[in-house]
Amino acid sequence: MTATSDDDEYMNYRDGSADDNSNLFWKNPTNEQLQTFLLRIPKADLHIHLDGSIRIETLIDLAQKYNVVLPSYDVQELKEMVFPETYKSLEEYLRGFGYITKVLVTPEALERVAYEVAMDAYNVGVRYIEVRFAPQMHAIPGKLSVEEVICAVNTGLERAVKDADELDLLSGHLLYDDDDYDGNRDTFQCDKYQIEKIQQLKDKKGRHPYHPEAPSHHYGIIACAMRFFLPVFSPYYEAFYEVHKGEDPHRVFGLASVALVTAVNNLRRRGRCSECDKCNDDSSNDDDGCECNHRHHDYILPVVALDIAGAESGYPASDHREAFDLAHQSFLHKTVHAGEGKNERNYMCIEMMKRVFFSVSPSSLMTTHCLFPISMIIFASPAYGPESIFEAVTDLHAERIGHGSNLFKWELIGEGEGRRGSNKGSSNNNNNEMTDTQKKQYSENLIRYLGTMRICMEVCLTSNLQTTPGLEGDLRKHPAKKMIEEGLAVTFCTDNTLVSSTDMVQELSLAVEAFQLTPGQLRDIVFNGFKRSFMAKRYTLKREYNRRVISYYKKIERESGLEDYGSDCEA
Repeated sequence: MTATSDDDEYMNYRDGSADDNSNLFWKNPTNEQLQTFLLRIPKADLHIHLDGSIRIETLIDLAQKYNVVLPSYDVQELKEMVFPETYKSLEEYLRGFGYITKVLVTPEALERVAYEVAMDAYNVGVRYIEVRFAPQMHAIPGKLSVEEVICAVNTGLERAVKDADELDLLSGHLLYDDDDYDGNRDTFQCDKYQIEKIQQLKDKKGRHPYHPEAPSHHYGIIACAMRFFLPVFSPYYEAFYEVHKGEDPHRVFGLASVALVTAVNNLRRRGRCSECDKCNDDSSNDDDGCECNHRHHDYILPVVALDIAGAESGYPASDHREAFDLAHQSFLHKTVHAGEGKNERNYMCIEMMKRVFFSVSPSSLMTTHCLFPISMIIFASPAYGPESIFEAVTDLHAERIGHGSNLFKWELIGEGEGRRGSNKGSSNNNNNEMTDTQKKQYSENLIRYLGTMRICMEVCLTSNLQTTPGLEGDLRKHPAKKMIEEGLAVTFCTDNTLVSSTDMVQELSLAVEAFQLTPGQLRDIVFNGFKRSFMAKRYTLKREYNRRVISYYKKIERESGLEDYGSDCEA
């Protein structure tokens, strides 16, 4: 065999294109073997919203408990009416958030939902998750502080990690069908309830992702600020507007973000809930002497990053520069929703929602069936492409970008509105006067910068498919394919598991099919999720953990008959 043919053969195995009968299942994404492979491999989900990922059964239960009116209290009917697998419009997609927000109003509800969101992820093989939510959307002055909201979510996530790690141990000693495992069953005592937990996790094919040799489970919390809000969004925002009556609204948006970062920093500094007097007593570090139920004493509270979400056009990143500067100075990571999809009808929807919400009182919004859900105004926005991503990086120090679907749409430069509808971005006042050649160069420079700095793109395929009309229901048109071709750091995420009826196995399966990913490409993308995570550990410990992930991933590859495709280098 010549040197050239040797090189060709190596490249075939490197990119997963070798003609090997044992790997034929890879070419059929619906194949059961591939689904089992995707279930078993360790995964990270870096972009998942707490509210949009609530279990529908829990939504119904909490709605009944807190007297929230739903269109139906039957699981199947509610799915068909509010959470179908496909949506006809963004309005329909966002309708469910209005109901969800109304039930997440107590520490108990927040803890329960956080626990269940994490467990649902761990049950499909996610090993590391970063859950994001807007604490100020759930806070109630005098009853439920921002700090208490975050602490409640943390308690739920913490409990989920403990239970998921226990399932790994149980799987090895009890039920995991792995002839190579030599664990001593007598070293671990378990009861009937624990055995049933494993049995219930198995799907119809008898599969589950737990294994005693798998890397342990971890999580991080991402606090979301809002680019734009109204007093009716929550009792917290109502009180905030009252305190800052007469201020420029854009100034109020920024001040609220600063308040959020301040609350987060206080929690991270103390590593405990500031609402507990005994926990807050810095004169004593004796955990045994604390009789409270908070379990935040053994580490810094893992609020790992600040995010900002909401309508981009008309609400520039510069409004929140002070907050993100403070986060940056406090060593808090930054991820930013930016460069999301376009739908002109949504712009009209926003304007209508503004008029509607200004005529609705917060009390009636919280207690009555509201035809117009809060989230319709939070997430809908007209196009804002490369400029918004540029502003996220330059104004807000973004280390990751949420969605970024308009990254390659240079023709949108100059289309996004700045403050008060001015036809310009905050950082690029003359972009609307650029020639097409200049716009293309601007976009190319941005793409090159994102790649060089390894600013990770958090791509949510199912969510984008449901909310981006330009894709026309065809994921092959999704910009993620070009992101991968350009060598950008890409990770696939779920966004909202209930609203989008998805999980990480489905997201990866869709990516493999739509973009014809090779085993090596998939491995690099999965590793990106761990490498670009904001894990709240020292770098040496994070690197050690990532090596365990790589080792376990390779084990699954070998057991699935896949060769050693891909590389372990930085992707």
